[in-house]
Amino acid sequence: MFAALRQTLLDYHHRTVRVPRGDRIVASLAGHLGRVDSLLDVGCGDGVYTLALARAVGATTVAGVDVHIRPTAQIDVKEYYGVHLPHPDQSFDGVCLIDVLHHCAQPLVVLTEALRVARRVVAIKDHFAFGPVSEKILYLLDMAGNARDQIPSPGTYFRPAQWVAMVSDAGGRVAALDWPLAIHTLPWSLVARPSLQFTAKVVPVRG
Repeated sequence: MFAALRQTLLDYHHRTVRVPRGDRIVASLAGHLGRVDSLLDVGCGDGVYTLALARAVGATTVAGVDVHIRPTAQIDVKEYYGVHLPHPDQSFDGVCLIDVLHHCAQPLVVLTEALRVARRVVAIKDHFAFGPVSEKILYLLDMAGNARDQIPSPGTYFRPAQWVAMVSDAGGRVAALDWPLAIHTLPWSLVARPSLQFTAKVVPVRG
């Protein structure tokens, strides 16, 4: 009985939260990417968001990397161990990281690698934290949002100034920011507030 209830709740969350949330995230990221011919999704999961984003930006070459390759993946996915991306320098017009960096053991390394393989732009969706209360909210949201796929949530969240510093340390520059980002509707937006969500356009800074 408990298993059936849990599955019902997960299905409800997927239908009412993840699907509309995904549409809004894709629209925001597409605005940052512009028109690109090739796209790499770092931490692509099953590739559903990747395909939607590729269609929105006109990418004809689409690839993904993930630490767990899912049998249901809808795109070509290479195994990735969270450090070195298995691609040459500047091999994709655009790279995206959708709610990935706060799951990484070494987020600076991952962002540095994303900028290395990007010719033009890295588009990021992630969270801003503003203190212990917001960090707790984000952690609970992560636990709920990733329960279906059993993705661990280490609870690593950055404040805005930390984000900007990390981008600079990785060899990039924040060229545009979509914040606050309203990706949820009522009643979910009362908890997952727009001020906690953002997307960013990051461009490589090369010597």
